[in-house]
Amino acid sequence: MNHACSKASKLASDSLDRHLTLAERLRLWLHTAICGVCKHSSEEIELIHTTARLIHEQESGSIRLSDEQRRRLQKALEERCNS
Repeated sequence: MNHACSKASKLASDSLDRHLTLAERLRLWLHTAICGVCKHSSEEIELIHTTARLIHEQESGSIRLSDEQRRRLQKALEERCNS
């Protein structure tokens, strides 16, 4: 992983914990526009974060997933892992 990819990966991760500045969002957007690996990685980071949040909310009782929603989520995760 080169230096630009390392910085992009950090920005993608940071974006889950805080609002990126305009300059940071622009750097991440530009880098992922030209680097398919980082674009895919950023999408996976976001999917993992969203999935973890949904599981946490479900376990805490604040949301309930239907069987169909669970199947769709499982299918999306499997497709991501196999791509």
